Amino acid sequence: MQPEQTRKERFTAYTALLRERFASGVLSELQSVQQWVVWRGELEGEKHKKVPYNPHYKNARASVKIPKSWGTLDQSLSALASGLYSGIGFMLTPPLVLVDLDKSFDRATRTITDPQAAEIVQALNSYTEVSPGKGLHILAYGRLPGRGIHTGIEIYGQDRFTTITTDHLADTSLTIEHRQEAIEVLYKQFAPPLAERDYQNTRGGVGSVTAFTELPPEAANDPLLQQLLRGDTTGYPSASNADFVLVLKLLHWTGDNVDLTRKLFLESGLYREDKTERKTGQTTYLDMTIRNALKKRRNPPQRR
Repeated sequence: MQPEQTRKERFTAYTALLRERFASGVLSELQSVQQWVVWRGELEGEKHKKVPYNPHYKNARASVKIPKSWGTLDQSLSALASGLYSGIGFMLTPPLVLVDLDKSFDRATRTITDPQAAEIVQALNSYTEVSPGKGLHILAYGRLPGRGIHTGIEIYGQDRFTTITTDHLADTSLTIEHRQEAIEVLYKQFAPPLAERDYQNTRGGVGSVTAFTELPPEAANDPLLQQLLRGDTTGYPSASNADFVLVLKLLHWTGDNVDLTRKLFLESGLYREDKTERKTGQTTYLDMTIRNALKKRRNPPQRR
């Protein structure tokens, strides 16, 4: 474990490098957009995850559903310099598309190790950078024909954040290019058979992201669920009552998947940091609400 001062000095230097790259024009298309965050590598269960954080407030998580938890590039760089985080990131919104090619790059030799990844990089011919791990991230402008996919490669256009390293891959475009046709070809190559049809039946909301980590597409047809996910509490006697109903709905649609229910609530419009994460005894307000809902839920959960 490095001394705190040493860690802070290291991140001060890293932040200075990022500022230099941005000043040279790297990702100039995104620099003025207030969709920047910081992230930290954390262990959740048995998985290592990159968790986005709000650059405005120390140790406050950011959510893809809450634009107020995002910030400017300068705010994110300043937060990174504190040494509390691992890197900076960007919240994806249309028409920006991310193609994530995991385990495809060798840092030591600076070469693409996966022939399929090399073909994709060449086909898209847009801004490409080395990810914090052993992969590549391609950013391009376009619209996905359906919801985001995670089948061999990952392709997302919204409700996700991506890490940003500015470690540009040589011989690729220095700018984010418009690649609608190439994106459609790539999507059709890797999308599950029902992905496009599910997207057309969903009409936005959480159903527009992959069903393995989110709600099933049919949940988009639950009007009360969609209302609460947007943060609309019209018709409910109190905010707490709305919270409880949303938790009931999420448990119903996720088959009593507590972790997924918690994740979706944190990404919903009902999330309020001071209330949702408030300590209540040995637990939090949200976990207590989930526990009480499990005891009182009447509808049988949707098994998937």
